[in-house]
Amino acid sequence: MDNINKPTPLSQDKSSTDKPSLNEPLEGEPLQGKRLQAPKLEAKQLMVAKWLSLAPLYKLPVTLFRYVFLAMDRVLGLTKIEMDKVINLTVPVSTGTPLLGTIPLNEHSASDSSHTIANRIKLRIYHPSATKPQKTLVYFHGGGGVIGSINTHDHFCRYLAKHGNMNIISVGYRLAPEHKFPIPICDAIEAWNYINTNHQQLNINPQHIGVGGDSAGGYLACIIGLHSLQTSLPVQAKVTPAFQFLIYPMVDLQGLTESYRRFNKQLILTRDLMDYFRLKYLHSLDEVTLPLVSPLQAKDISESPKSYILTLGYDPLRDDGIAYAQRLKAAGINTQHQHFDDCMHGFISITKLSARAKQATHNIAMGLNSFNE
Repeated sequence: MDNINKPTPLSQDKSSTDKPSLNEPLEGEPLQGKRLQAPKLEAKQLMVAKWLSLAPLYKLPVTLFRYVFLAMDRVLGLTKIEMDKVINLTVPVSTGTPLLGTIPLNEHSASDSSHTIANRIKLRIYHPSATKPQKTLVYFHGGGGVIGSINTHDHFCRYLAKHGNMNIISVGYRLAPEHKFPIPICDAIEAWNYINTNHQQLNINPQHIGVGGDSAGGYLACIIGLHSLQTSLPVQAKVTPAFQFLIYPMVDLQGLTESYRRFNKQLILTRDLMDYFRLKYLHSLDEVTLPLVSPLQAKDISESPKSYILTLGYDPLRDDGIAYAQRLKAAGINTQHQHFDDCMHGFISITKLSARAKQATHNIAMGLNSFNE
């Protein structure tokens, strides 16, 4: 999986100023000769980010934010691609209830009847062609664990299915603040187990099922493969993923990196917005050091399957993502790390306006397609 569809590196010139501004690359070469950050964010992405900065997203009520996120994708995102077949299902999950909400970590009981009242979450299955691909990606959408849905990522999943030549199963896990940590993780695991248990009915090959997602979805995806982190949960993954596909994943909520501190204006995802998500998702910021919240802090990630991971030059999550890619490689995991130095977090939602965002989205799909080799 080496060197798949990497964008052509731009010039390596460094700014001569002593103190870099937001639009200047940081010093250091953590990417083995590639540039960490382009001198400027690509122009059309910057234009969209400036528009969104007029009414900061982190000041929106959650319900309104969810509508805005869907509207942004429909107006500015990918066009809808027809599939051979799209199937909508609802599946039961046993953890938490609408009335009980979430339950604190280490106080779960899978046998406690108060926690086994059936809830249901949605799955959407995309078969791109009549000759169904051999491999399947179980996909968790992004949105900080607070916003996003199967619908916000419908067009993107269709794009991945067609250009990645893979069946996609999108999971509509429950969201905070109605369902705080660790309920989204439990939903992800239960959906994963359901899909693997029912592979015949779903008409997919059980030997070739991977897991993936963008941002918070990438966080959920990487947890699926880390069985040692799941022992305190009421549910555990029954099967190890064949591969993982992590698009600018959220792997550490401590917020201690240079990129987290630095990127706080004129971007879709800013430090303030990440703080908004953290406060909604967690019961307390004391939880940020838990490996189930910040898997980068796990002592051992060598259980992980072969991996694709994408990081971006203009993203508060950049430095944590790069560190996670380096840890995967150090653990001996077959890892493909792509880095787009001129893109911002969330660019997959603005491809109608930005040709660069559309090209980068296609590169992501080719990264997925590489798992077919």
